[in-house]
Amino acid sequence: MKITFLILTSFVFISFLCNNNTITEKKNVEPPGPDTVKQIRLSEKQQRILDGAKKCLHDKFSYDMQMAYYVLKYKDGKYTGSQVYPGGDMDPALGVCVEVTIRALRYAGIVDLQDAIHEDIKLHWSDYPISRWGAKNADANIDHRRVPNQHVWFKKYWNEISGDDYQPGDIIEWDMDGDSWGDHIGIVSDKTENGKPFLIHNFPSPGYVAEEDVLNRWKIIGHFRVKEGSPN
Repeated sequence: MKITFLILTSFVFISFLCNNNTITEKKNVEPPGPDTVKQIRLSEKQQRILDGAKKCLHDKFSYDMQMAYYVLKYKDGKYTGSQVYPGGDMDPALGVCVEVTIRALRYAGIVDLQDAIHEDIKLHWSDYPISRWGAKNADANIDHRRVPNQHVWFKKYWNEISGDDYQPGDIIEWDMDGDSWGDHIGIVSDKTENGKPFLIHNFPSPGYVAEEDVLNRWKIIGHFRVKEGSPN
């Protein structure tokens, strides 16, 4: 019974981690503005998030093509042999798009999304699209690893940014297949080309964490920036 549940959960989970490139992507064809990144002095929090994202880039963990459900048994990069909460992680050599935001924000000391999202779901169940996965209870192994759940949490607790005001450390969420649901996420880097920022993200191609010009590759449906003076 347990094995059947895990297989079913894994199947449902796949659609909302990060869509792989076997689906038909609807790319955003609108050209970016000539100057989408402003030269500013980053706050301490923004710099820490950027540094956390750069650590993910340095670690270059591979994209998990199975996009499976995992019991999170790693903590601080070490295997513990049992489920870890809070601070739980999958094999640090692997991940999908959400591992970039999860790990970068942990490295930065900003927030543990596993803890924050899991606890928020328990308190505010109706705020999250849990019904899409048929879940009956909050699950600390998977809740924070779903892009739509990250979308809800960032929208609630960070600043939502409109227009072309991109700054390093911002979180960008995309709808890749035009169904109005987020299915990919990344972090704005400080690397630019012609004023346009690169993103640090993990995607099936090239298959590991990379810093790429993908801002306008898909439709942006979420743009969030950490709040100053708040615990998150």
